[in-house]
Amino acid sequence: MYNTMIKGLCKVSNNVIAIALLRLMDERGCKPDVVTYNTVIDSLCKDKMIDDAFNLFKEMVFQKGISPSVISYSSLIDGLCKLGGRWDEASKMLQEMLDDGISPDVLTFNILVDAYCKEGKVKEAEDVINIMMLKRGILPDLVTYSSLIDGCCLRGEMSKAISVFDSMSFRGIFPGVVTYSSLLNGYCKSLKIEEAMNLFHEVTRKGLKPDECTCGIILEGLCNNHKIEEALTLFHLMGDSKLSYNIVVYNILKDGASKCGKLDIATVLFQDLTNKGYLKNKHYDDVEMLLEKMDEIGYSLDVSTLSLLIDSIAAGSLDTAMSTLISKLVPDELIDSPSYSA
Repeated sequence: MYNTMIKGLCKVSNNVIAIALLRLMDERGCKPDVVTYNTVIDSLCKDKMIDDAFNLFKEMVFQKGISPSVISYSSLIDGLCKLGGRWDEASKMLQEMLDDGISPDVLTFNILVDAYCKEGKVKEAEDVINIMMLKRGILPDLVTYSSLIDGCCLRGEMSKAISVFDSMSFRGIFPGVVTYSSLLNGYCKSLKIEEAMNLFHEVTRKGLKPDECTCGIILEGLCNNHKIEEALTLFHLMGDSKLSYNIVVYNILKDGASKCGKLDIATVLFQDLTNKGYLKNKHYDDVEMLLEKMDEIGYSLDVSTLSLLIDSIAAGSLDTAMSTLISKLVPDELIDSPSYSA
């Protein structure tokens, strides 16, 4: 019963009450076990309260005489990695785990590999794989390879990333959408858009369905390479309702149009936002009337103004959008007109 209650408290990050309940357990003669401690330690680590987690770990081991498990160490290693800059401590914790005769599983190793790779420390990640994992007979899995590929791409080492990708396939581990997304992002960041497009088409040929993240990566890559028309064509070919209503994707395309000076495309995107209901609130008529008035006096929005307008709409700030439009109107008397006040 206590373990269930503590688990529930930790799920909502109520660590203070969870620890108080752990103390109450002990006082009432219901001794906490490693599962109880692990639950609270893991919750503290997730909330970046790593020092408190270590104190509880020491209490469990040295005061209560409870032997830590793989989960105990994995939680602490994960907590250290997510704090950033504490990889050495995480590595030492892994070594301490091994010295205590507790065998890490692939999940434990993956935590450290992924942390190193996210910081572009590919050499350190490879050392974990080659020196610690393989020597103990633990084989890398999809997550291990995907992290390594992501790290290589982050460093712009695309040849090495492809080599890891090929090695993974050779060992019978088939890449998923996340792995392909890392490679796509690497190609796009390296401005190798043709290679990125070929890889994107490979994803669909293999029967995988690109998710919103994958689509966003390739669209942004095209836009950054001044291929806004191709990006729009691909966007419409995707035909996914979730994608077409994704404001992040609209921002990518809008920014691409702005960078390319394509006011006509930015205008179409603005109209799309309107049609899909992003302007459906009490200010819609005000915005529409103001646009009509601007058209009457022959004022045209430039790309930067329209870009700012769409950003305001996307953020749900119609007042800001109205102010942006009003400030751009040439006749000063319109600014004071009650017909257009937000």
